[in-house]
Amino acid sequence: MGEAVRSNPFNFGITSRWALVLLLAAPLFGCRLARTDGTERSASNERRLSRGSKTPILVLLPRAAAADLVLEGLNQELERDFDLIPRYVEKDTTPSGLDSIIRETKPVAVVLMNNPTVRLYRRYQALKKGSQFPPAVAVLTSFVDRTSVGITNLTAVAYEVPLVTSLVNLRALVNDPIRRVGVIYRPEFENFIAEQRELALVEQFELVGIPIKSEGPSEVQRALAQLSDKSAVDAIWVLNDNRLLDQRTLRDGWLPELRRSWTPVIVNVGSLLSADFDFGTFAVLPDHRAIGLQAANIILDLAARDWKSDGRRVELPVSVETVLAVDIARKRLKLNESELARVGRIVE
Repeated sequence: MGEAVRSNPFNFGITSRWALVLLLAAPLFGCRLARTDGTERSASNERRLSRGSKTPILVLLPRAAAADLVLEGLNQELERDFDLIPRYVEKDTTPSGLDSIIRETKPVAVVLMNNPTVRLYRRYQALKKGSQFPPAVAVLTSFVDRTSVGITNLTAVAYEVPLVTSLVNLRALVNDPIRRVGVIYRPEFENFIAEQRELALVEQFELVGIPIKSEGPSEVQRALAQLSDKSAVDAIWVLNDNRLLDQRTLRDGWLPELRRSWTPVIVNVGSLLSADFDFGTFAVLPDHRAIGLQAANIILDLAARDWKSDGRRVELPVSVETVLAVDIARKRLKLNESELARVGRIVE
């Protein structure tokens, strides 16, 4: 794969180099890299977990199918030794309400699922400034390095699979050259784009970024037209940025331009891949149940350290799934049909 990439593709913590190597290879060979049973627990973990009654872990989650799958993964690994206490976070849940939940459950660790939950927990910590907080594990959170700023004792599993992983997997499925990839982004994501550009270069991909000055359909249309007219990109990458993917901007900005183009579109969220919604072509997405297993492994490590966090850090997801909207792909790409069996999920 060439020279090893920088070990931290996000803005905090340490992510091992082999994790990205395995992410690149896993979908191509059908691997599931997250641990799926308890056989690899360290002896120190086993001694720690065998003491007394079950230890309480608070799980704060939204009412969503993805969150339920993560909870399944957590339960699979932890329910024997821990008391997992799920509490749903609603739109009207307040920091003081969360404080009541935490005082009631007395958790040794907290799992946070999705951006609103992480923001609520940050407000709770601000409310209780000066207090000691249990370690927190954040999952299902877009751009968690930005969203979690201000939260102490945090470990996270990133929700964004590095762009280079998607590109390597897409390149294996097509006969067309995939070299230059365009992306539209808000200025706040400049550093993230720079990091993704550096990672992509390792595999000889060029990332062409178009920053936009404001949000809204007209600005998205202008930037997409600029990519088409001046950059001659082989694919377009869509960031999972809700500010650019609201219903109006999708309908009046993205879709009119993309329907005039034959350029394949790489997305970061499964809802944008649909045969009825001519938008995304290809994605490499985290396996939600495996994210639960990965978060469970973090909790086991915390237990082995007597619930002392080793500082803010983020991990790459270590199990991913390739998804191809095959009818859209056949319109926009020359597919290597013999490779389709390698795709994790086909959308027709």
